[in-house]
Amino acid sequence: MKKTILCRMPDGTTATLTMKEANQIIRDKGLAPGGDAQAFHTQNVLRRIKKYMPFLSGALYKITQIQTDIRKPYIITDAPQAKYLFHGKVMIDPKIGAAGFMTPEGWRSRKGSVKVLTSRNLVYTKTKNPQAGPRWDRALSAAEGRAMAADLQRYMARKG
Repeated sequence: MKKTILCRMPDGTTATLTMKEANQIIRDKGLAPGGDAQAFHTQNVLRRIKKYMPFLSGALYKITQIQTDIRKPYIITDAPQAKYLFHGKVMIDPKIGAAGFMTPEGWRSRKGSVKVLTSRNLVYTKTKNPQAGPRWDRALSAAEGRAMAADLQRYMARKG
């Protein structure tokens, strides 16, 4: 606790204010890195972002849920297909000039190939997620940013 003298009267009387240190107040309110407010907000973003992500089987979103630590301020999607789905551009193997090739076992890519982005846009299947598309973080922020800020404001008001 920090004690601060606010004023001293001519007769020697003093007025003091006793309060917690700023860092302690921040921790108590859940505003420190990894605090309750961060966890609430990251969980809210993670729940809402699903509508904007490509979704056929749900595997990409499930990977995102597993990889994301809600105590940290980022959503993680680390999967082989995530980069091209996120950027919304077709990626090709520069050596063969195509994304891959068809085999009797299905669609395949050359082993060890490093693909590069092209200028061609991906076409997303929107049967399960009509709002799916590239840059799902920006789409979520544009569509629901104010609602998420209001959610966080209400959460903080409930915490007191």
